[in-house]
Amino acid sequence: MSDISVETNNLGWQIAQWQQRLSERWELMGLKLGEHLSDLSFPSWLDSPLIKGISHLLFWGLIAWLLIWMIWKGQQWVRWYRRIIKSHNHQRIVQNRLEITQDHSVAHWIIQAQQAQKQGNYQQACQFLYQAMLQQLHERNIVPHQSSRTDGEYGKLIAKMPQSQPYQQLLQIHQELCFGDCLASMSVLETCWQAYEKIEKS
Repeated sequence: MSDISVETNNLGWQIAQWQQRLSERWELMGLKLGEHLSDLSFPSWLDSPLIKGISHLLFWGLIAWLLIWMIWKGQQWVRWYRRIIKSHNHQRIVQNRLEITQDHSVAHWIIQAQQAQKQGNYQQACQFLYQAMLQQLHERNIVPHQSSRTDGEYGKLIAKMPQSQPYQQLLQIHQELCFGDCLASMSVLETCWQAYEKIEKS
């Protein structure tokens, strides 16, 4: 029979031995801790229904507080996000108004609206029709261009006109698309076209 030598001094064997000793010590410490805890006697009043009720109330109160805090933080985040979106929309509106002051013709805006519609960009098409309306107001000397004028100011000036309904309709759609929850669709664009055709006929 040949002698089989077992190597007991390599690094892997030493690490395995060290891990085994460590796990045995943890197990022993856990057993000792369990024995100490079982020897502890808690006052009997801690077992009363009143204390149990208070502890349940505190627990659920903490859960409710955390839930309210999370809702509050969520609302803050939503408000912050909406401010960012509105700021972006406002910058876009200012940029569009600056384009209007470059004296593009009504025909230019109508062509732009038709092209945007063909591309399926209904929001942009509605925006171009809105700009065509503003250009109409400017060319007819009803409401001259002012880049600083807000939609609210346009609304007040348009309200004084005898046939203001189609103007108001385009203005309202523009406000809902830029500042509200309205999404541009083919039906919204058709409403804009109908309103604009009434403006041209007036």
